[in-house]
Amino acid sequence: MNRKPLLTRLQSIGEGLSLAFAIVCVLAIGTLGYATIEGWEVFDALYMTVITLSTVGYGEIHSLSEPGRWFTIFLIFVGVGVVMVVLTSAANKFLERELRWIWRGGRMREKIESTSEHTIFCGFGRLAQVAIFDLLESNQEVVVIDSNEERIREIEEQGMLGLLGDATQDSILQEAGIERASRLVSLLPKDADNLYVILAARELNPNLFTITRAEYAAGEKRLKQAGANRVISPYRVGGQKIADGLMRPHVMDFLELAASGTKGDLFIEEIFVPNTSPLCGQTLKETNLRAQSDIIIAAMISPEGETLFNPTGTSRVLGGSTLIALGKKRDFHDIEKLILPPSES
Repeated sequence: MNRKPLLTRLQSIGEGLSLAFAIVCVLAIGTLGYATIEGWEVFDALYMTVITLSTVGYGEIHSLSEPGRWFTIFLIFVGVGVVMVVLTSAANKFLERELRWIWRGGRMREKIESTSEHTIFCGFGRLAQVAIFDLLESNQEVVVIDSNEERIREIEEQGMLGLLGDATQDSILQEAGIERASRLVSLLPKDADNLYVILAARELNPNLFTITRAEYAAGEKRLKQAGANRVISPYRVGGQKIADGLMRPHVMDFLELAASGTKGDLFIEEIFVPNTSPLCGQTLKETNLRAQSDIIIAAMISPEGETLFNPTGTSRVLGGSTLIALGKKRDFHDIEKLILPPSES
């Protein structure tokens, strides 16, 4: 994650504390001065300091001596000046922040309008953040919709595309470029909201690939009926991982290692075979992929969506099919050159 927003935030906090400390110092000087010069009680001295600095025009609570009046003149010139500087600085920062927010919002919409084949995330919770950062590391375009202004500010400070609004509104989805998007992920807290987003997405872009979350089994069923391509139940998935970690710890370690690629150089990847690929129509033995790229083909998914696990050498590669391959990262670059036509590789 980018550390610049954190440093900026810490700097803003430090400036705010400095301004508050300046006001506290002026109040302390005024209170101590009146208490010492006039012999007043602390509260009376503090009250006199406050009404002097605020310039509200109230009368003196006690008669002032000549030294006390000279001190009041000093407090008006120095203290009121400090308070005005502090208030002016705070107002300028607020206005600057709001104007920057408005300016960024305009530029953000321009960037979103020029974005296509991107992924729209509805909600910027913890689950979404993990997925988004992984996509950004793979140079995927992402647009985030969230109704929380602070989250949108955080999104923009990290250089991502964010849109403030309710993802259940068609107009917000259209502003996010849903007609041009290739995928939508709805991770809102309520199943009903996710259901509405999926229904709206299907209406606005029937070809959109959609993933959503479900808290309850009934919600999972309805989301699938609404047209969601994938429905994830975080609690069920988490529970299954715990059980796998207890009963099959080595298998789980291997799958996590291959799926993420974060702990080593081993990956499980999907490789789409276009109709123009030179390998179309050949058997796996004829393609000689294993010898040329050291890649293991674990499964083949036909254009109709049928999955063939552990394909043999006589299994034929079809255009529009997808290969599920296991191997090292550097080998995937070699296999892409073999599968893609010369003009695309």
